[in-house]
Amino acid sequence: FVADVDSPRGLVWDHDRLYLMHPPHLSAFIDHDGDGIADEQQTLVKNIAFTFKERPADHTSNGVTLGIDGWLYLAIGDFGFMEAEGTDGRKLQLRGGGVVRVRPDGTGLELYSRGTRNILEVAIDPLLNGFTRDNTNDGGGWDIRLHHFTGTEHHGYPTLFTNFGNEIIQPLADYGGGSGCGALYLDEPGFPPGYGNALYTADWGRSWIYRHELTPRGATFTPDQEEFVGATRVTDLDVDAMSRLYITSWKGATFKYEGDNVGYLIRVSPKGYTPDPLPDFGAASDKELVQLLESPSHRRRLEAQRTLIRRVQNNSAHDSVHQGLSMLAENNSNPLATRVAAIFALKQAFGSKSHPTLVALTEDEVIQPYAIRALTDRDDQLVDIPLDPIMHGLFSKSPRTRLEACIAVARLKLIDLARELAPLLADPDPIVSHTAIQALIAMRSAEACFVVVDEANFDDPRRERAFRVLQSLHDESVVSGLVLRLERELDAERRQGMLTALCRLYHTEGEWKGNSWGTRPDTRGPYYQPERWSASDQIGRALTAALEKAEGDEAGFLLDELARHRVELAGTLETVIAMTRNDSRLIPAAVAQLSQTRDIPNTAVSLLMEAAASEGFAPEVRSQAAIALLKVKNAGAFERSLSTIASLHAASESSTAYTNAWDALKNTSVLESQSDLLIARAASTDLGQGRQAMACLLVLAGAKDASPEAKSLAASSIEDAWSLPPRRVQILEAALLANARELEAKVRLALKDPDEAVSTKARQVAAIWKLEQEPTPAGPPLKTLKSEDIIAIAVKEHGDVARGEQIYLKLNCAKCHTVKEGEASRGPHLPLVVKTYKRNQLAESILLPSKSIAQGFVTNLFLLDNGKTLTGFVTNEAADEVTIRDNEGKEIKIPVEQIEERVKQDISVMPLGLANEISLKEFVSLIDYLESLR
Repeated sequence: FVADVDSPRGLVWDHDRLYLMHPPHLSAFIDHDGDGIADEQQTLVKNIAFTFKERPADHTSNGVTLGIDGWLYLAIGDFGFMEAEGTDGRKLQLRGGGVVRVRPDGTGLELYSRGTRNILEVAIDPLLNGFTRDNTNDGGGWDIRLHHFTGTEHHGYPTLFTNFGNEIIQPLADYGGGSGCGALYLDEPGFPPGYGNALYTADWGRSWIYRHELTPRGATFTPDQEEFVGATRVTDLDVDAMSRLYITSWKGATFKYEGDNVGYLIRVSPKGYTPDPLPDFGAASDKELVQLLESPSHRRRLEAQRTLIRRVQNNSAHDSVHQGLSMLAENNSNPLATRVAAIFALKQAFGSKSHPTLVALTEDEVIQPYAIRALTDRDDQLVDIPLDPIMHGLFSKSPRTRLEACIAVARLKLIDLARELAPLLADPDPIVSHTAIQALIAMRSAEACFVVVDEANFDDPRRERAFRVLQSLHDESVVSGLVLRLERELDAERRQGMLTALCRLYHTEGEWKGNSWGTRPDTRGPYYQPERWSASDQIGRALTAALEKAEGDEAGFLLDELARHRVELAGTLETVIAMTRNDSRLIPAAVAQLSQTRDIPNTAVSLLMEAAASEGFAPEVRSQAAIALLKVKNAGAFERSLSTIASLHAASESSTAYTNAWDALKNTSVLESQSDLLIARAASTDLGQGRQAMACLLVLAGAKDASPEAKSLAASSIEDAWSLPPRRVQILEAALLANARELEAKVRLALKDPDEAVSTKARQVAAIWKLEQEPTPAGPPLKTLKSEDIIAIAVKEHGDVARGEQIYLKLNCAKCHTVKEGEASRGPHLPLVVKTYKRNQLAESILLPSKSIAQGFVTNLFLLDNGKTLTGFVTNEAADEVTIRDNEGKEIKIPVEQIEERVKQDISVMPLGLANEISLKEFVSLIDYLESLR
């Protein structure tokens, strides 16, 4: 019992102490007298998380798992930590999520894996594979991912997974929406086949414990997924040494304190199984403890191992323990899990004295990877380790052995073995090749990689991966080596590798000051906070020179890489624009660069006008050009953008090219200044452009931040146009584009219009908007009823899904929500939401939107340096710009340098009373529709 601890997270019990993660620290609470009450607290790692004054209690440092190797594996959420410090003074910083490990005495703190999001626990199997069920970023392309941790690897969040996916370890599986929580690797007797040796993960959002059977695939696995136990808001699970599973539920709890009477614990036991009596580990002899490593129970093996290690360290073990463990590890008739437990018992108990035995064990192919891992597992025990076992491991037939040998080379910092490691860059197993890259980066093995680069075999994948190592080494000698080779290289493929590496090296990750990237960080990459460094000028000169000389494919390639890496060089835009005059093939790449530029140079306007107008370019290029033209402050550029967007709509109104451009047009700040042009174009004979212009006028008329004069002018022009039948058709079409639900009354009126074209179009709009004849009110409006009564009825009763969709559209929920895959992210993606929330919670979130706000959609108020205030939830947080969406669904970009103050509010962007005017039956139907999106 620990009397006073705030926010306990992951925990592990070991003999007389509880290892506990309680942000901001990891501690051991020790019970010296065995009365069940902690007598002493030892801080093992301090500041391994932020305090809750600095960050909310989410995305923080969470689970703690004790591996058979004696390491504590810590699940770190992507808020990371600034400066964690172990008991030996070793310090570590982590910006982002991942797995950190530390010895139980607080020494040896190190980063194990990185690039995850909000992980809560790492399941470690008896063979030291790690697994977790990661969390979704709410529709931003990172859904529930099942990760496999092997050591040193990068999983890609947030800077690599979107645009640099070939550089990361891909997940074992992507399960869509949900909310991953706890994880357990179960290796206990008594369960049916396929259940007693499997991975289990908890999903809070889906309220299920899932079972995953893992089929070996090289150095990794192929998983399946099967529902195992359903439990309300399930958070975690664990197992004891008697084969009893314990599952925790968060039922009744919310993001705010709801009292002590929340949650529950359930136990699941294998039917008909009677476990062997639990041994008295403390009273068992050394020989009996060694024999207990043969138990089919991982929990019992682990406890026996820990007891043996303590005895050896306390000088109370018999001399025969080393021999007994050695024999157990050597015996190839023993289960692999038993042999691995014996190997790491030897390593932990005897340290360097175990090395001769471990070296001998590397001759056995079955346990070779584990013996190699044990040899180099401790930074303070790396002296006089023979190299032959590791060399042999690099060339093993076993992917797992090659992987562990790569890591061993890096831990030993064997720079002389870098050339022997380099062939593994082309390893057919992607986990091994990735690990080889990470090992060479860790050793800063530039010379070995330049040898690969200089080889004559152009098709060797080693070259591409050697460049990947070089692009990660921010060293002026590396830059000089690349620049020198680029100047004399003629082979196109080799030049591309050099250009990419130089683009990557142009920036480095900026110094982190502790600022949060929130729950929706910028995912463009390759750096979150790109900053120049001492070699940036040299790189810039080399890239500029290469661009000036480039022709054809290389010019296009370099422009694409500059854009992908977000490298903006002085004079580059002018160079590119000039180059396009002689080679139109470069226009798409030039447009891509311009689309990322905040200020469009005058020399680029004609290029953008041409690209936007020409149907010879891909729709994506024309869309980018149209978006870029909206940044140009003149009527001609705006008109060309408008006509291009109309053309894209005519080609495919559901295409990403059109929707991206239309979103940009709706949100542009220049709409108001172009109201006269919009009115004129809406009255033109060009039907497509006229419709698009009218849609803009509808947006302008309803814009809350537009001037009263502009809104009035737009509204008057719409009313004037409504008096003419052809213009009524246009307005109805534009209403669909703008989703102008405020025109519902006009649509209903137009259903009876004497002009057949108008009534036909009105019927089309009514069908799409799910309008019927105004239904007879089915009872009093919700505003006359109590929220708790509405929720109770909504849980019990059901309505009509089709009517629910009509209500969804009528309330204009699509301003801030999406329901289809591939839609541009606006706010909460409802198919993910309804997989996470139950019916009563959906009802409550509509009626009382501020009662429980999901962290990713907390309202932020921004005070700007010009005195203006903006309010909304954050949809993207970049180092230099924050993007929010307000309660009208409008996207607003705020440069960070303009923000004077930022405050989180307890009031949801979703307005209170949104559903006040609909009936109870309609509300129930709305909930039915939302649930149908699962």
